Amino acid sequence: MKRLPIGQSDFRQIRNEDAYYIDKSLFIEELMHNNAQTLLLPRPRRFGKTLNMSMLSYFFDIDHAEKFRALFSGLAIEHSEEWKLQGKYPVIFLTFKDLKMATFEQAISKLLKELRRDVSRKYGYLFTSNQLDDLDKEYILNLRKGEADIFDLEDYLREVSKMLGKHHGIAPILLIDEYDAPIHAAHEHGYLSEMVSFMRNFLSAGFKDKDLITKGVITGILRVAKEDIFSGLNNLATYSILDYEFADKFGLTQPEVDQLLNDAGYGTDRQNVADWYNGYTFGQLEKIYNPWSILNFVSRHETGLRPYWVNTSSDGLIKEILPKVNAKAQELLFDLTEGKSVKATIADHTIFQDLEQAEAETVLGLLLFSGYLTASHLPHSGETLEYNIRIPNAEVQTAYKRLLKRYLNASEQVSNNELLDALLEQQPKTFANALKRYMLHSFSFFDIGKKGFLPEKIYHAFMLGTMAHLNQYYHVKSNRESGIGRADLIIYPKDQNNPKGWILEFKKKNLDIEESLEELAQSALDQIHEQQYVAELNGHGKTEIMCMGIAFDGKEVACAF
Repeated sequence: MKRLPIGQSDFRQIRNEDAYYIDKSLFIEELMHNNAQTLLLPRPRRFGKTLNMSMLSYFFDIDHAEKFRALFSGLAIEHSEEWKLQGKYPVIFLTFKDLKMATFEQAISKLLKELRRDVSRKYGYLFTSNQLDDLDKEYILNLRKGEADIFDLEDYLREVSKMLGKHHGIAPILLIDEYDAPIHAAHEHGYLSEMVSFMRNFLSAGFKDKDLITKGVITGILRVAKEDIFSGLNNLATYSILDYEFADKFGLTQPEVDQLLNDAGYGTDRQNVADWYNGYTFGQLEKIYNPWSILNFVSRHETGLRPYWVNTSSDGLIKEILPKVNAKAQELLFDLTEGKSVKATIADHTIFQDLEQAEAETVLGLLLFSGYLTASHLPHSGETLEYNIRIPNAEVQTAYKRLLKRYLNASEQVSNNELLDALLEQQPKTFANALKRYMLHSFSFFDIGKKGFLPEKIYHAFMLGTMAHLNQYYHVKSNRESGIGRADLIIYPKDQNNPKGWILEFKKKNLDIEESLEELAQSALDQIHEQQYVAELNGHGKTEIMCMGIAFDGKEVACAF
């Protein structure tokens, strides 16, 4: 059997070394038959995006048409009518997969370095082209010398596309791989707005003018909201894993996996392999496999079935959002972990501002497009596009256990640091935020039960136990008679010179209560004032008193202060 090209994403290298290659060349045919001029193709990591984009680059390249023709010998594209397009277009191919810097300035500096290299190595002939004017040559000369500013970089795709079109007499093919990698990094390191603004201008300059390019393809993991990145691209068509277009062009189909296993002599492992690595549905095509896992399994057959794909992940966004999930999202996540399928709507694009709310649609959409879930469209689900969602296979199932364990353990950090510190510093907004996250992680999901059914005394005991850490230096009193009623929780320092004090009143939302959780929290706060619960604290000389009404429902909580 031929060598397996694990970790290789350069089509030319794989073909020149005669490594094992699963023929995806009809991707070219489907692309050119598609009516859209620019296509966005989001796919999970390790599903062959960069390899396919590399193949497109070598196929269309007009500068090395004869040299690269042999790379496609024996592939299906040779028998397609689109074979006539081989070597007919200039190509711009950029990959952003490594543009993951800690600052915006570093990202721009690295991009400038990459573009300078491309201009010198790929398009050196433009410096002497008779078809270009002095302004064109001045632009690429400044770029090559590293004297371009950020506005020159934003114009790169437009300017180079225009020059290639002038020189060759035909508009180029424009390929952008992993466009969202620098956006993820920017979100993680705190310069999202700067990077989004740059990428919006950069992509719009290259793709907006329909006369500048023949065809454009953009790949990434997530579909970032159009208003954030693609607002200037009126000619953009998106085909995600929910669409039937290009469904078999990324990942491996069942016949392709069967052939690989037979070639390797492991055909008898077919069912075990399916249980571990099968299960994705792309559009209407079922039984899609992750190529990375299959190639690693065959290469390391003696080690058996292992979670290869999940061990390659950084997944910064997922690690960020899971500790914030609301009760609805958490219930769905636990159902999925038990092997259940759930019916739900999903957000088919990512708005980074929505990650803070961590609503079910946002969480499920992020997990789906990252490859942790798979979905099939339910017929007759109306305009909401409801999907049947599940974990695709045993390999990914192992990832869920790790992810849930990681975010459940985050509660200890909230408890020991943020929650009590925010209370003692009388920072009610910080306390409320920490309490919301603490509630999500401190209770076992199965102990807390369903919304509307947990007794109020459980919440009261939970809060009292949380405050027990304060006993050394504070009085912590529960159901203490104060004013004309009984406050649920009163806290004040044993130090008589410390003027601070705290009053917490709890309410639990029942099924027959029509008030929202926020309204219920406000009514708890109102009760503190109406019943004059501050009287006891005033009697102890406490004059800086934080009053808070807290309402619970399942693992959800709302605060008024």
